[in-house]
Amino acid sequence: MRASSQKYARLLHELKLMIVGGELRKGDYMPSENTLVRQFGVSRPTVRKAVAELADQGLLDTIPGKGSVVRGLECSELQVTVLNLYWYMPSHEYPLIRKIVSRFNDEHTHIQVRLVPFQSESTPSIYAGYRSGNSRDHKPDLMSITNRFMMELRSEPIHTILRPLDGRDVNEHVYPFLWKANVHDGRLYAAPITFSPVMLLYNKSMFDQEGISYPDIGWKWDDLAAAASRLTRRADDGTIQYGFAFSPSFFRWPLFFLQAGGRFVRNGDACQTGQEDNAGIRFILDLLYKHQSAPLLLRSVGLSEQLFQKGKAGMILSTFYLSEQQNRSDAFEWGAAKFPAGAVDKSLAISTSIGISAECAHVQEALTFIRYVLSKPIQAYIKANGTTLPAAPEVAESAQYPHSAFRGSGYYTFKETLSDIELVHALGLDFSQVNELTTAMEMVWCRTETFERVWRSFLRANES
Repeated sequence: MRASSQKYARLLHELKLMIVGGELRKGDYMPSENTLVRQFGVSRPTVRKAVAELADQGLLDTIPGKGSVVRGLECSELQVTVLNLYWYMPSHEYPLIRKIVSRFNDEHTHIQVRLVPFQSESTPSIYAGYRSGNSRDHKPDLMSITNRFMMELRSEPIHTILRPLDGRDVNEHVYPFLWKANVHDGRLYAAPITFSPVMLLYNKSMFDQEGISYPDIGWKWDDLAAAASRLTRRADDGTIQYGFAFSPSFFRWPLFFLQAGGRFVRNGDACQTGQEDNAGIRFILDLLYKHQSAPLLLRSVGLSEQLFQKGKAGMILSTFYLSEQQNRSDAFEWGAAKFPAGAVDKSLAISTSIGISAECAHVQEALTFIRYVLSKPIQAYIKANGTTLPAAPEVAESAQYPHSAFRGSGYYTFKETLSDIELVHALGLDFSQVNELTTAMEMVWCRTETFERVWRSFLRANES
């Protein structure tokens, strides 16, 4: 669909929702042309076309010289419940959820979902809106819950933000580790819809050139270190091809920490001492400085993935989200494998869930949408068209349902992670603690501070 057609369809849909959802009532005037042009980024002729179509549908009366007035909804079939789904941005899944919402709206006459993207920096204002009861614009009925958002919610009274769900609506449909991570004080607050484990992605061409066997489930840290060293090349012009690109993101490095037996929280208690000499942290520093097979990157995830995509790094830690970007490139063939095991066999994952706002006035309709997204046909649609894994095991693991154009080999290797997987937002830290630790760890990666001192300082700052 052309961009102009998409804008027109969105304008028409939004204006119709304003009427059938009761936002505009009988006798109310439609917003002015200038207002709609600014709000939707369309031309005046486009606005006039949409208004004319709504008038043809019997929803508006046009009064020359005054504007368009909403007519009464005399037919009960036109009465619609409108749900606002706030979607946390940026999101690789936004194009997919937009299509799912469109399908839902086409299939449900009396329920319509309005997709409202919101940026992470707007989160505090949403919280403030809940507390004051003065949320502007459209109040959320449903909300996408990312790992970061769930960590942010740890510092909020979650029951004032999200409504508890009946586990019977969710538990039997999804992986247990997904819904358990969304349980607080024994109550489920969000329904998982997708997930992606952190995998070891590797450039097959580089491995073939060096005669190195591809990573498999038998790999250990020593195998990773040896391969990274062999794949590292220094050219005469001073440029370097690295064997491994390490990311300092909290969505990546804790995997090393966990595999060395580290824990951020034990039995619900605060972080423990006795982990200052963590072998996982030492292993990372050895890759950076002893073997010099990984560059020092202090820009989160993006730069390591860029190096991999440009053929400048042989291996990285990433998720299935990367397949969306990697599929656009024909530069090389790549594969995915479970991350090599340390002393403890652990895997890390990220997920996306949907929760119902504590202020939602249409709970049953909101549950209808959640059940729809968790239904087998839509979970299969996610598998076939998305870059993440569906939350339903019977769909995710079955070859009966085709997966997306995942050109890298190893789509089903995610099954090797399921016995020991842990979600990032289930590690026990809230978002302020994650930020604090991530900033402090930059000194460790630069070797200007020891992990022992950083860890002890972190413990003191977070003593209960």
